[in-house]
Order: sequence, then C-alpha cells, then structure tokens
Amino acid sequence: VAFALAREGAQMFGVLTCTNGCGDKDYALAIGLRSSYDRSLSVSATFGSRCFVCDNLAFSGEVSMSRKHTVNVFRDLPDLIYKMLSQVSSMRERMDAEIAAMKIRELVPTQAHHLMVEAIRAGVLPASRLPKVIEAWEEPMHEAFAPRTAWSLFNGFTEVLKTNAPRAQMEGSLRLSNVFRRELGLN
Repeated sequence: VAFALAREGAQMFGVLTCTNGCGDKDYALAIGLRSSYDRSLSVSATFGSRCFVCDNLAFSGEVSMSRKHTVNVFRDLPDLIYKMLSQVSSMRERMDAEIAAMKIRELVPTQAHHLMVEAIRAGVLPASRLPKVIEAWEEPMHEAFAPRTAWSLFNGFTEVLKTNAPRAQMEGSLRLSNVFRRELGLN
C-alpha cells in the first residue's frame, strides 16, 4: 500500500498492490484510489497494473468507478466495488497480454519519438518534461529497461511521472496507457 495526501490533507491518493497469482515479478495488479475530505474529488477507484522495477505509484488501468460525495456515498460504494471486481479477471488477461506485447515490441528511434510526441499531445506530461523522458529512454536507470522496447519507453515515462503530484501521476499514467494502446494497436 502506498498513499499520498494533497491540499493540506484534504485529498488522498493511493495504490493497493495485489501480488497474488502474478507470474511475472516486475508488475502486478493494482487498485488506484482517490477521495477527498473536502469533497473536491469524487470517490474513485481504478483497477490496473503497477510496475515494480522503478518503484513508483504510476499504473495503467481501464476498469474504473467514480461516485460523487453525497449523503449516500458509503451506502453505494460496496455495490460499485463489487461490479468492478467482477471485471478484473478479463481485465487482467488483457493487461498481461498488453504488457507482454510491449516487452517484445522493439522500437526504432523514430517510433519512440512518435510515441513521446503523442504522449505529450495527450497531456501525459507538459512538453517541458520531454527532455527528462528522452534521458530516461536513452539512459535507463534500471537494467530491466535497457532493451529498446515499448515497455522500456512506457517505464521511462513513469520514471518521470513519479516526480509529479499524486493526482497528476494517476491521471498521467492513465493517459499514457491509452496512448500506448492506441498507437501500438494493443486493444
């Protein structure tokens, strides 16, 4: 479990990592959570994946739920979470397939640069942070990301994303996953 607070403790962001049953040791299922004491955020949860190699809160996810802070929010949450959990098995198979495809998908420099530009256009990071992504791609901090694959580039982005505020990390990593799915045809 990792969590962070923002806005003087009024907002909470967290990631619960579920390691049971994962054959690979470099990523696992994760549940991203957010809520706020001041009701500035809806109660939200996203199921997805989390990478262990670079030890950050970035994750990708596609099964989500959100519920406004109203008088009945706590009454409705168990049912919403149950509905999400019913989708996890098929989501996990899809996620495992996407990560496996990224691990073997070699990228030539022009492909990597195209993905970087598309990610910036999608608002994953501001353009001013692109030099850091290029540095993470060209000189990976972790040996596991030395191969010139889509997985290595994805994790180069998450390495830079982890320096953002918690909300920006969560939103950026979800946008990043969508860019990679779209551009690499991982759907």
